[in-house]
Amino acid sequence: MAKVALLIGVSEYEPGLNPLPSAVRDVEALREVLLHPDMGEFADTDIILLKNPERQDVEEAIERLFTYRPKDDLVLLYFSGHGIKDDLGQLYLATRKTRKNSKGELVRSTAVAARFIQQCMSLSRSRRQVVILDSCFSGAFAEGMHAKDDGTIDIRQQLGSEGRAVLTSSSSTQYSFEEEGEDLSIYTRFLIEGIKSGEADRDQDEFISIDELHEYASQKVRELQPAMKPEIYAIREGFKIRLTKVAPGDPRQQYRKEVARFIHRG
Repeated sequence: MAKVALLIGVSEYEPGLNPLPSAVRDVEALREVLLHPDMGEFADTDIILLKNPERQDVEEAIERLFTYRPKDDLVLLYFSGHGIKDDLGQLYLATRKTRKNSKGELVRSTAVAARFIQQCMSLSRSRRQVVILDSCFSGAFAEGMHAKDDGTIDIRQQLGSEGRAVLTSSSSTQYSFEEEGEDLSIYTRFLIEGIKSGEADRDQDEFISIDELHEYASQKVRELQPAMKPEIYAIREGFKIRLTKVAPGDPRQQYRKEVARFIHRG
């Protein structure tokens, strides 16, 4: 069983799209957490980093990410950058060369269509797929998602839960924001904070599952920026996919935590 990730950050754009300085820093910070032996446990060779790539490079990397993966692999796709909806309401992820025509309409051939990513996911054998989108209108990605089977699974199964999960920084109609003076985008900052601090481990089982990470980041984002409403979409048991572990902390804090746990159990 392997854990593989593709992290895409796009900060530089053609005229007509504002630069997003935090996007490249987002992927660098997330990579650091995923590589940490006490948290992410990803191998360096299993994380691909794309900074300010062009459309074809992104699509080829996404196709490679999901293709030929054994069913037990955990596959993570992360994107930080502009999300754009065309005149039909379809979501596209902008790349360095993405542009609009003289009428302000998206030139579709310069951006990555959400439906392309969905197709790659559907064709993959991996039973644990996670997509995290830190972009405007990212909630629109879930439109058209479907399961490959009847969705039956033992809901009591927690370890290595199967399925597909999508975490988005906004709904299908909302913008995402950067906070002035901060190195990272708001949503990604709290994702990383939840992992590093271990506070996203809501059930205190020493693992951080996708739903726990979403709950933590979503709460923090709404406190800081009420106009943003991060969302989670899951198929089968995707929301229970374990993404990271909780790093060991102060032994005394760990002891107190264990005592509290036993007291709670009676």
